Amino acid sequence: MKRLNDFFIRIFISLAILVWATSCDKKRPEGILSRQEMVQVMQEVYLAEEKVNYLALPRDSAKHVAGVLTAKVFEEAAVQDSVFKKSFDYYMEHPREMELIYTALVDTLQLREQRAPFRPDQP
Repeated sequence: MKRLNDFFIRIFISLAILVWATSCDKKRPEGILSRQEMVQVMQEVYLAEEKVNYLALPRDSAKHVAGVLTAKVFEEAAVQDSVFKKSFDYYMEHPREMELIYTALVDTLQLREQRAPFRPDQP
């Protein structure tokens, strides 16, 4: 029961942060991804990088595969890598907003991990 309560608390906090974050998007310049878009793209980039790490490839091969997977993430998200970089740079110049993005990203990844089926080969 406690685990279920913790789950709902995390969902509530994530939604509250997301609502608050999207309500303040009015100051964002044109051509910059919204916070929600940044979270989604960053989540997919992170998962792509984790897939590469799981493969335990040599460094040069891993770099190539990561580049291919990241390009695919941008293609599926319909985001140009230059737009993502410009957006990332913008949010790095606005640390409070970047903190909100990273908080939402961590919450999203934790929720995804909690929903993942249990695998006995993982600690």
